[in-house]
Amino acid sequence: GGVSRRGSAGTKEFDFAKEVIGPESTQERVYGSIAEQRKDLHDVWAANSMAEAAEAQRKSGAGKGISDDGILLPEHGFLLRSGLHCLAAMQELTSRGCKAVLHGSMIEMSILSFQEQNCMDLLKEYTVCFVDDEYHLQGTEHMELRCAADVVQLAAAVETRLTRGTKMNDTSSRSHCVAVLKLTVLEGGAVRTSRLQFFDLMGSERFVGQNAAHDSTQSAKATMGGWEGIFSNISLMALYSCIELASQNRRKKNPKPDKSMIGMLLTKLLAGSLMGSALTGMITCVSQSPRNGDETYLSLGYGNTMSKLLNKAEPQPAKPIDVLLAAAQKKHAEAAAVVAKGVLGKYQAARAAQVKAF
Repeated sequence: GGVSRRGSAGTKEFDFAKEVIGPESTQERVYGSIAEQRKDLHDVWAANSMAEAAEAQRKSGAGKGISDDGILLPEHGFLLRSGLHCLAAMQELTSRGCKAVLHGSMIEMSILSFQEQNCMDLLKEYTVCFVDDEYHLQGTEHMELRCAADVVQLAAAVETRLTRGTKMNDTSSRSHCVAVLKLTVLEGGAVRTSRLQFFDLMGSERFVGQNAAHDSTQSAKATMGGWEGIFSNISLMALYSCIELASQNRRKKNPKPDKSMIGMLLTKLLAGSLMGSALTGMITCVSQSPRNGDETYLSLGYGNTMSKLLNKAEPQPAKPIDVLLAAAQKKHAEAAAVVAKGVLGKYQAARAAQVKAF
């Protein structure tokens, strides 16, 4: 699909989008569009369609309380629908005789955690957590998702996200929120772990002009809301630069991972997209109002750059459980020894998160 933006210098056409989803679209329509683009995931998650997920919920009765018929309501969003999709995949794997477990986590990154490069656990009263050397969340609550009610509980955690009113919105998200669904499968003495990550990014903010989010008569650094806007702009700019660098690297004949792209917490969690083979998609929200023309133009430019990040998606390899268990036990013992001895500042919390992880 294509989108055009008309300005004083003429009309700029953007034709990178796989599909343009109009404002009248339902949540089901949006989910269906994205699910179609990521259909290669079906082999990984062992679920063929959203219909299978709904059918599995209907047969098991696990969807009771979600809607009158035990499945989904039209207003239910992307995370909840994907969670039920993954739950059906887990149930299908279990029916084949595999040992499968589905976990969910949710964290946020804001100006409050920017300096220390950590994040806050939305499932466990804002406990500080981290990202480990393999770019996975560490120290977070990994909630086991056994039924539809568990998926609903996970999705509801987004309501505890940091918000604040601005001149543009009565309730504005003041953080980047990340939800992770992790499916672990044991079959034939080997373990395969697949992740599905959702990033709900805080939007960039203006500090001057008619669309200024804050009081333009005072410094942006005079209020917490202003500092939050600065954090958002810096982190989004850093992500944009990393996407450009990753796209350029992909076009090389023999691309090699460039770890300079993942110096920030946000980009570390996106390492699978920037340096690996994670199937990656982006939904860019734009306004049709002429008043928001500049914001729309910049958002479309951001999406155009993201569209150049082409990955060849591959399922995660299965690894022998004995090897994984031995490695985890070794790391646990090392981290526990450091925690017992004690280290300074944030490193003690980071090591404690390691102990919890292993």
